[in-house]
Amino acid sequence: MSSFRAQVGRATGLEVRNGELITAGIAGSLEPEFAVLIAELDSARYAISGEIAAAANTGGEPYAVNLIVVDAERNRSSDLMTVPLDPRNPAPAVDELAAAVATFTSAAVELPKGDAALFVSSEPGEAQVFVDGVSIGRTSQLDVAMLAPGRYRLELRKEGFLPDARMIELRAGDTSFVHVVMTAISGGSIQVTATPRANVLLDGVPGGTTPVALSALPGTHRVTLQRDGFVEETFEVLVRNYLVTRLDATLTPVSVPLVYWAERREVHVSIDGEPQHGSYAVGLKPGLRTFELTGPQGARSYLRAVPDTGVYELDLSTGELLPR
Repeated sequence: MSSFRAQVGRATGLEVRNGELITAGIAGSLEPEFAVLIAELDSARYAISGEIAAAANTGGEPYAVNLIVVDAERNRSSDLMTVPLDPRNPAPAVDELAAAVATFTSAAVELPKGDAALFVSSEPGEAQVFVDGVSIGRTSQLDVAMLAPGRYRLELRKEGFLPDARMIELRAGDTSFVHVVMTAISGGSIQVTATPRANVLLDGVPGGTTPVALSALPGTHRVTLQRDGFVEETFEVLVRNYLVTRLDATLTPVSVPLVYWAERREVHVSIDGEPQHGSYAVGLKPGLRTFELTGPQGARSYLRAVPDTGVYELDLSTGELLPR
């Protein structure tokens, strides 16, 4: 814990105290309300509460650290952060959690103002509304938000319901009306994102394609990510009642360099005259390569330089190789 406090201080630039007035029961809680109480008792803006728990016996690390961070001044709380812990080498867990805390404390708390209007409603009402991670209030109480034109990530949360997250495009001089029908859950939820997009299995059962929010009963669950051309990976994820656990993964390619493209598509890909039957180039060698894309718009051919290493997505619209 002393290492974690020191690393959080270095990562955030904030003074870190150990909460002398806080009881063990409150300090180990994973409820935002108790974490806010910690901040108030210690006259602080931010507070952390959490636990070190035994992990499920699945061949991974023996322990896991679970914690949340709150901003008592702005009435914000993080999702549940959970990372594996090897007591013989705690540095990786310390570094990952400290970086996550720094991300939370440095997050923008103001949105750019402009002439693009957004009105959000939900069923049921009283859902907390976040735009690019900034809380703007609750449905049934919200007025029209006036923001700068552009793309935003809209997320609604309500205790007992699955979070709903989507991208929205706001245009100058227009009003966007968004109505969200929320799905009731028993337990908590897991929000999964991956680079690149991947198929998700929750405890071996298909759960859709990232980004996806999955409801789950309290306890430890196994989330498996699968993508053609990348190593299959499985993560242990702790779920708590009415809390959101976020899993963000970057998949490992089976070889490098690797060029992949959309799995579901109407465009057929050939490289140097060889048809590609999957969604990535098998045995691709570095150098100048001819990519031929055949689809509803006809056949298009592009000469592209494949680097010696790295992972690239082939844009099936433009033929560009986009680094990932």
